[in-house]
Amino acid sequence: MPRPIDHAVRKRHIVAESVRLFARYGYADVTFGMIARESGVSRTLVYTYFKDKREIFNAAISQVTSRIRAEYEAVLPLNIPSVDKLRRITMKVMAMMYEYRDFICVIVDVLTGYRRAGINPHDRVEAHTEGLRKMIGYFLQSAVHGGEYGRPIDVQQATSLIYSQFEAAALRIAVTGRAELPESVRELDAAILSLRQI
Repeated sequence: MPRPIDHAVRKRHIVAESVRLFARYGYADVTFGMIARESGVSRTLVYTYFKDKREIFNAAISQVTSRIRAEYEAVLPLNIPSVDKLRRITMKVMAMMYEYRDFICVIVDVLTGYRRAGINPHDRVEAHTEGLRKMIGYFLQSAVHGGEYGRPIDVQQATSLIYSQFEAAALRIAVTGRAELPESVRELDAAILSLRQI
């Protein structure tokens, strides 16, 4: 008797293979035929799960954001200072960026494609990064209320400072190819701890 098909696993497999192709050939140049061949399934089956490449791209984003949400929920109840929670969650997110190097390259490629087409990607970027920004802001606000900084700080400005470390890492990963996780982690930690001196 044949084993039942796990559709969730198959979808994740198609998404993973698609991201590899997008990173290798560029988002615009990848076809459903290429995705089907790389995934070891028929084109018709790929269309069963996804109507277009945009759905595959969005599925990849959802997979990553789900992992970030799970990490956040694991850190939230810990009985440690909010600054330490912030450091833990941001370090985990930074490590994920390096784990998903190919996908970071795809994101930069897609955003660059928008620019070339005369489309301002700002709203799309904001929609996908809002959760991370809120998470950073929440822990910073909690740290301020708990007196962990010893003085008031501008939470919005501090959130932007910390978030900029993720933008810098994304550009290094996608453009230079020479980005290293330990360096990005050191810079991120320095940004978080520097708020005590500002």
